This record gives sequence, C-alpha cells and structure tokens, in this order.
Amino acid sequence: MKILVTGSNGFIAKNLIAHLNRNKKLELYFYKKNDSMDLLEAYVKEADFIFHLAGVNRPSDKHDFYKGNKDLTQYIVNVLMQNDKSTPVLFSSSIQAIEDNDYGKSKKAAEGILVSYQNTTDAHIFIYRLPNVFGKWSKANYNSVVATWCSNIANNLEIQVSNRNVELALVYIDDVIKSFIERLTIHTNAQLFEINTVYKKTLGQIEELLYKFKENRNTLLIPNVASEFERALYATYLSY
Repeated sequence: MKILVTGSNGFIAKNLIAHLNRNKKLELYFYKKNDSMDLLEAYVKEADFIFHLAGVNRPSDKHDFYKGNKDLTQYIVNVLMQNDKSTPVLFSSSIQAIEDNDYGKSKKAAEGILVSYQNTTDAHIFIYRLPNVFGKWSKANYNSVVATWCSNIANNLEIQVSNRNVELALVYIDDVIKSFIERLTIHTNAQLFEINTVYKKTLGQIEELLYKFKENRNTLLIPNVASEFERALYATYLSY
C-alpha cells in the first residue's frame, strides 16, 4: 500500500510516520513545505491513501491561511479527479473550522473541497476537527501551550499564565495517531471524526502538574500519574 503524508515535517506527521514505518508492507511518500508541486502531483498519482496534514496556522499574512489550507487541498483534489482517482483522504482540520477567523474559515473551505470530491467520486474522506494536540515532538512556542510550558519548565525558564481558570480541550498525540491509523482499514460513510479521549483541563491544573513533575525529577521520587492525562502529560514533559 502506497501512502502519502503531506506536511511530513510537522508535529503530528512525525508521530504518524514513526508508527507507519513499523509496517514494512507500506510504501511511504513524504511532502513538506517548499517541495515542488510537481513532486506533490507525482505522489498524489501514486498514493493509495493520503494523510493530508499540511497546513498553515501562524502566517505573517492572513492570505497564506487560504494558500496553505484551502488552495493546497484544492490542488490535491484536482490531481485526483483529473486522473480519475478516488483515493481516500484523511484531513487534519481544526475545531476552529466553526469559528469566524481566517484560520478557521480556510480549514472549513478545505473541508468543503473534500466533501465535494467525495460526492463526485464516492471516495472515502476522513475529516478530523482536532482540538489542542500535545505530546512528544511538539514545537515549543509554536504548536501548543503545553509544548511551550514543558520546554520552559524543563529548562528552568519562566512561563506566562494569563488566566489559570481558562479551560482547554486537549488530545494526546498517541490517541490521535491510533485513530488515524485505524482509518487505513476501517472505512465508514461518515465524514467528520473526533478523537475518543478528550481531556478538559484548566491552565492552572496543567501548570500545577508540570511543576510537580519538575520537583519529582529533582527529588527522584516517582510522580503520581494515576490518571491517563497525568501519564500522557508526564511522558510529554520527559520528552523535553
């Protein structure tokens, strides 16, 4: 089976690729930012399944949201349809797709392109509106507040907490990847998918746990990681 992963140097893609590499029956193609469109076209033509994880979320120009999210998705779909292909596509969207901001609107537009592709070709599409994703290889000061805080606290740097009562919806990268990989063999007629395990935690709760982990590393005592979230957060902290 030939699999294309776009955005292959990103946080989620790196974790996905690490899992896919364990299956020697898979032939993997990687597309990342600054690769040529000719390369992308060649890979799209070859692929039996596409993990479309490429996207733009922090551009200097708001128009880049649409270039990196909407236009790139349209290009992939155009190549598929021009070559009479109905390749399954898994798309990493965002919970912000329902929000009135340029990032959310560009993700929503990309979703619409994939829905039209499905309606025309009967291809399977899997749209994941992801909340905040945390875990190893997440980039500090870019991917999430959890990554930034883990990195800063592990390196004895201060963290900024604007409001400890703010609650985040969080999903752990391993749960995301598990769900993604299931889509390779479990095809349904659904379009929108969610990660089964979502943690609702305040900034204050996350801050408190991370400083406890730091203290445990200094005292060499085993931290209390009784809950799934605590275990996932501790594993993430250790990666920094």
